Amino acid sequence: MSKKYVPNDVFTFRVSLKEDSVERTVYTKPFPEIETETEDDFYDEMRNQEMLVQKKYFTKERIEELKEEVIRKIRESDNPFDISCVDTDSGYNVTQEELFDLGL
Repeated sequence: MSKKYVPNDVFTFRVSLKEDSVERTVYTKPFPEIETETEDDFYDEMRNQEMLVQKKYFTKERIEELKEEVIRKIRESDNPFDISCVDTDSGYNVTQEELFDLGL
């Protein structure tokens, strides 16, 4: 039995989490003063320090704690999503049963 395709419009939505982020402040002993010849080297060394702290601080256990905190925030939110239409089209090969009924 062949399928009967029906006229249609198509909307593609992108659903992402809102920018309700979780922050952690990490206090460390001071790093030695950075002595470099160029500004690029200075910023490279700063990034190295940041990456070291990130790698050492964010253990599996802390990541699990952060996931739980984000999940809690999602559950407590009325709508934790940013939803935007990113594409529209029409004329796809779909059947009547595949159409979303807008009730119009």
